[in-house]
Amino acid sequence: MNMAVASRLAVSPYARRLARERGFPLEALHGSGPGGRILAADVLDFTPVDAPAELLAAAPASSPVAARIAAFATSIALDALHELLSALESSGKVFDIDDIVLRATGCAFGEISEVAKVREAPVALELGNRQVMFATTSGMPLTALRAARLAAQAGKRDDAEKPAVLSVRLLPPSDIRPVTMPLLPGRAMRLTVSVGSAGDNAECLLTVDAARVDEATSTVWLAALKSAVEHPLRLFV
Repeated sequence: MNMAVASRLAVSPYARRLARERGFPLEALHGSGPGGRILAADVLDFTPVDAPAELLAAAPASSPVAARIAAFATSIALDALHELLSALESSGKVFDIDDIVLRATGCAFGEISEVAKVREAPVALELGNRQVMFATTSGMPLTALRAARLAAQAGKRDDAEKPAVLSVRLLPPSDIRPVTMPLLPGRAMRLTVSVGSAGDNAECLLTVDAARVDEATSTVWLAALKSAVEHPLRLFV
């Protein structure tokens, strides 16, 4: 790598570390941040086979980065959510926790500045042996998100081969909950949500590939998700 050129590039510290771990030359990356700044999402989206041969030859030799799996768990109180959903239902507007969790994932991504491009990325909802993509941006009405989810559940579409950072699995109410879950192919994060049989809390397990999403970022994301569900009114704004 031409060190003089690399030193002049605007690169976020996280993106620089990801590029170094993957053996990607910074000169081959296109920055999407302000002033062409290279962000972590630019590194994650980079496809080495499309890079010029001379740039690949300049990259230092390295072995493939093995997935480093990390897991984080939290318990989310659902009292405020149930009160809000009951009030909405009395006015003829019906939503359930599945809709809330999907919207909350988008809010959580909005808290992670290092992967700003992910804020507009779809989330893969696991439906049995298939996955369906959903937009989770705040601009999409929650009524539209719910309608899309119900249509997906009734259909047969499978988006498992399409790119997404996160997959979400919503388990049936039970007092038995998983303590570990494998990542799905092509996903850097997997959120598993299990509502207790009493319905007063939800146990959330976040599994991540720590080589792609570091532990600090994962903690911030899960805390933001918890806050969004426990203070659900802002999800409807």
